[in-house]
Amino acid sequence: MGNILAQALPIAIDGRFDDWPASLANYEDKIGDGADIDLLSFSVSNDSSYLFIKFEMANELLLNSNNELFLEIDTDNDSTTGININGIGADLEWNFAKMYGKYYAANGFDTVRQSNISLLGLPTVSSNVYELAIRRNIKPVGKNSLFKNNNIKICFVDKKLNGDFMPDLGEKYSYSFDSSPVPLYKVVDLEKQNAQFIRVMTYNTLWGGIVDTLRQNAFKRIIIAVNPDIITFNECWKVKSSEVKNLLNKWLPLNDNKSWNCIKVDSANITCSKFHVKQTWRINKKFRMTASLINLPEIYKQDILAINCHFVCCQNNERRQAEADAFINFIIDLKTKGGVIDLPYGTPFFMSGDLNLVTYSQQLKTLLTGNIIDTETFGEPQKPDWNDKDLLDVISLHTDQRMAYTWRDSKLPFCPGRLDYTICSQVNMTVEKAFTLETNSMSNERLRKYGLFKTDTHVASDHLPKVTDFSIPVFKK
Repeated sequence: MGNILAQALPIAIDGRFDDWPASLANYEDKIGDGADIDLLSFSVSNDSSYLFIKFEMANELLLNSNNELFLEIDTDNDSTTGININGIGADLEWNFAKMYGKYYAANGFDTVRQSNISLLGLPTVSSNVYELAIRRNIKPVGKNSLFKNNNIKICFVDKKLNGDFMPDLGEKYSYSFDSSPVPLYKVVDLEKQNAQFIRVMTYNTLWGGIVDTLRQNAFKRIIIAVNPDIITFNECWKVKSSEVKNLLNKWLPLNDNKSWNCIKVDSANITCSKFHVKQTWRINKKFRMTASLINLPEIYKQDILAINCHFVCCQNNERRQAEADAFINFIIDLKTKGGVIDLPYGTPFFMSGDLNLVTYSQQLKTLLTGNIIDTETFGEPQKPDWNDKDLLDVISLHTDQRMAYTWRDSKLPFCPGRLDYTICSQVNMTVEKAFTLETNSMSNERLRKYGLFKTDTHVASDHLPKVTDFSIPVFKK
């Protein structure tokens, strides 16, 4: 048994893993000793609020589906309490595929969901590496803290026949929380750093919440505080573009009596712009995907193409892959002469919206790399950017915490996830700032500064607003 004191670290749960140093003490498992799942390694760290765990497997796995992988934590460092497994007394046993756990106390166990232990995990798509966070001061059933001891033991188990153990059978991994302070998170100011930057906000309104009188004031405060130039709204099923235009003209009035431009071409997406919309395209009549060429002011060397997308949800993998393929097909079309759209070389473009990427990573790979799967319908794969390189996935941490999820619902079994995306060209546009806004993590001082209420993002929608500032080449004066 190794008694390991890992250093406290400022880990961000964003699915990138670049803040986990290679020097961090971890457990290395034997290679090739698993059945369906071959567990390879895990690392542990903490800050004052969370326990962090990163683990790696030999093959890609969809964590919340079709597996028998369990996380076992002895939270009181007492082998006589909890469930005995691999020589530890696990007080918390988490079933990843079933999305629930068992919390053991003196009188048996209680079933707990992700919200009971504040469990966070990314990426939301399939992967061979995941990072998790569990809140340290949480009380899973309203009483008795989850972590009762500064020392804990951790074990991963694949409960399938002949499944892998990590640590291996007969070995134990003991971790001691490190009380060393980590660098404070530098909160993100909402203001643009330069008035010439183009600010894009994407926001799933949860069944047209922007016109719901019970939620509208929350949307109003959020939109005024963010002050976007271009907005891609999703889930505006029964909302007219004229309704949204009227609201924006009241909330964010433009100079010289100009009006916001709001267009709705597909069934539920509304794209809004402070600038004139030159032309729109329905990318595919089967899907909620609309492209809008936005006429930027004369100081900018080029216009910008905004692609508003809302992919199908849940387990409909075939359609979601087709939506990703259709997007790449459209981008290839705009880069080449002929077809439905031709744009000058280097025209900045981005796609944003609720992409519902909750299963296989191939859908995201297609969007970034151009790896079309249904070539018979959508053509041959091709690198999508103007310079024949990959597109950029803009991952946006929260303004006030090191998290990147954009959706959460404590009433559902799913962990908070990264469902809302901004994916962009890297030619003639640069990401200057990117953030996700969740008001309940903001200080009262910052809430007052921006005219927000602590409950605003919770009241408005189950999705969070995701914001990106782009710099676009301008003519020199």
